[in-house]
Amino acid sequence: MMPKLDGRGAAVSKATLGKVRRMLVARLAPEVLNPFALARPSLPEPPTAVADIPADYLTTYQDAGRQFDLDWPLLAAVGRVASDHGRSTPACTPNDAGALGPMQLQPASFAQAAKWAGLSDADICDPADSIPAAAAYLAHFGAPDNWRRALYAYHHSDAYVDLVLAWAQRYGYAATIVWPLDGPISQRFGPTDFELEPALWYRGQWYPHFHTGLDIAARDGTPVRAIAAGVITFAGKIADGAVVVEIQHAPGVTSAYAHLRPEPPVAVGDSVLAGQVIGFVGLTGVTTGAHLHLGIAAGGEPIDPLFVLPPRRQEVTDGR
Repeated sequence: MMPKLDGRGAAVSKATLGKVRRMLVARLAPEVLNPFALARPSLPEPPTAVADIPADYLTTYQDAGRQFDLDWPLLAAVGRVASDHGRSTPACTPNDAGALGPMQLQPASFAQAAKWAGLSDADICDPADSIPAAAAYLAHFGAPDNWRRALYAYHHSDAYVDLVLAWAQRYGYAATIVWPLDGPISQRFGPTDFELEPALWYRGQWYPHFHTGLDIAARDGTPVRAIAAGVITFAGKIADGAVVVEIQHAPGVTSAYAHLRPEPPVAVGDSVLAGQVIGFVGLTGVTTGAHLHLGIAAGGEPIDPLFVLPPRRQEVTDGR
């Protein structure tokens, strides 16, 4: 079950679906306070933004990303906020808090991160050392499964986290739609004989039972990922006891994830990225077994998630 959708189920055209997909992949982080007096991204297209990264820095971000299984646009965003990829710290002098180098690390933190990265005789002022050390630090504190936690550990400021995420998106991160988890489909979107599903007026017809989402079977405790970037608008229990997380990806475009375990690792107002873990499969609410119920809505009306998610080989089972 999901939060009740205030929709009459009008037919969804291909043009509307295309618009929904574009809105899902184009959402930008909300306006944030910049604690470093750096300009917020002026929203160039990703190729233009990436072209501004010095070639040696770009290569090092990408290499460090591969080494630590991190998305390089996030590392580049940390470097952009820290020093504009070394441009604002040419002399490698410490800031007011004592951090220095192109990735603005405290010397003690850098020394530990360099060990995690397997670096010897590391130089905090050298991007060839500073960038992989920063990657190791972020990986140690939860990236890529929880980028917000890792970035907050890097610099204890929610405004900093939002700023880095905004730059990461301009470098092309989160411009994608992903499946929330791997697993067989146990119930599809549409009319059903399953009596626990509510009635719905859809495409000019009344259905006594209609499933407004997609059920994906998975083990209890399986991580659930955001299908696209967005802002958390609901995280908690609904009337039937199901734990639900809802994400707004653009005005009027939402996705909801139901039957999660209690206490999901996100809260209302959090910005999330595509693929970020926002909860774990549970058995809350009305359910006959462990699974995720994924719902997508545009303008309050339900949309078949299979029209939005990237293609993959489907399998239908008898579970719900």
